[in-house]
Amino acid sequence: MRTYEPSEFISQLGANQLVEPLDLTLIGMVKVDENDSSVLSFSSSLWCEQWISIPVSLISSVSHIRNVKCKDHQHPLAKIVLAEPDKDNAQAVLFMQLFAPGQSERTRQTNGKGECNDDAAGVRNPRIRRRAVSLL
Repeated sequence: MRTYEPSEFISQLGANQLVEPLDLTLIGMVKVDENDSSVLSFSSSLWCEQWISIPVSLISSVSHIRNVKCKDHQHPLAKIVLAEPDKDNAQAVLFMQLFAPGQSERTRQTNGKGECNDDAAGVRNPRIRRRAVSLL
């Protein structure tokens, strides 16, 4: 997600030049990788059995939501926003377009020209919200 200064935002909005940001947000348990400080270990389940390594260089921001119990201990539950990929990296851009939460929902809610349909009131994605709530 890109942040603008107010005047820049208004200028681009007025000129219809705002580009749809690619936003991929993950919610799950996190822990330090004891062998590699350049990655963050992430699990979308509530068990300590399946962890993936996310390179810190691919992360835009991390928000600590709360701590959650896992068996006989606990882990931080975090919201991780992945950084927007370099436009020259076609594979990464494709991945972000395919898996960005709500991307397909936003596509269905527009008429192909970036104009919203009447029922396109929000970017809310109930499926993602249910997933986050199930981890709490």
